[in-house]
Amino acid sequence: MSAPNDTSPLKWNVGLSMDIPEIDAEHQHFILLVNKLNEAIVARRDVEAVKYCMQSILFDAAKHFAHEEALFKQWGYPDAEEHAKKHAEVTRALDGIMGHFGSGGFDDEWVEAGLQVKEALIAHMLDEDMKYRDFCRAKGVRFGTDAARKK
Repeated sequence: MSAPNDTSPLKWNVGLSMDIPEIDAEHQHFILLVNKLNEAIVARRDVEAVKYCMQSILFDAAKHFAHEEALFKQWGYPDAEEHAKKHAEVTRALDGIMGHFGSGGFDDEWVEAGLQVKEALIAHMLDEDMKYRDFCRAKGVRFGTDAARKK
């Protein structure tokens, strides 16, 4: 994966896998959306196109976070409350970044805002999400196509 402080596209790799197919698919979609946002910024697309990309990320983040939190309850994840707080922090950060896409032309702030989105989502996946992946592995949770089932 590229470093979060450059504008090159993110690439999915096995190191990001949660070993949970439905969550991996959602994370891969996040990467796609972040890449589209950064591409729109680098290509200097109009403000509405950039805002649309950012709103797509916000919508998907809310849906994904709710999905994860429902799974935490199902699995009995002991750090569910703390992880939900991290989701709220990421959501607030994304909302704040969205403010950079309000009005005016393109400038370095837009590029910085796009990089912040990339960094916030990737950092969350690499730090927080790996904690519940490790919990599931230790607890022996196995995953099907619909939802997690206990062994």
